[in-house]
Amino acid sequence: MKNLLLAAVAAIAFTAPASAAVLTVGSGWQDDTLSAAGQPTDNSPWTFTISSGAHLSVTDSFIVGDVYVLSGDVNGTSTFFAGPNDVRATGTYGSAWLNPSYSKFTTFLGAGSYKFSITGQGEGGIPAGLGVRLDAGVPEPAAWAMMLAGFGLVGVGLRRRTTVSFA
Repeated sequence: MKNLLLAAVAAIAFTAPASAAVLTVGSGWQDDTLSAAGQPTDNSPWTFTISSGAHLSVTDSFIVGDVYVLSGDVNGTSTFFAGPNDVRATGTYGSAWLNPSYSKFTTFLGAGSYKFSITGQGEGGIPAGLGVRLDAGVPEPAAWAMMLAGFGLVGVGLRRRTTVSFA
């Protein structure tokens, strides 16, 4: 009876799902690894909650040629492009982010709670390394330019306004 109970406890322990990796806004690149083709990465599922918009980014690294698929509350497939030279171009995965030979995925997400998994085929080889990060949504340079131009036009309008005096 005692052996049966121990076997049941062991079976439950080995079949229990792994805990999700928690992603935090502004924590920089987080390491993840694809250890088996077609299976979720070691840190999947990833979870996070954001109170305002944020950029989710994933980049391949180390071995050129890997493509990743995100599924769950965030869906998409990484593609090959040179990432913009912004905050994501820093840290451990910064050079891979800028290199068009590595696949990337990026999206802007609104406030809410998210849970997603990353899978891949390991075309470049197994194990395959990748980076995941979550950054606060900040206005793009073009948005800043438009905002400053708008303030300038408001200032010009206020300056040209004639004053009316009552007798």
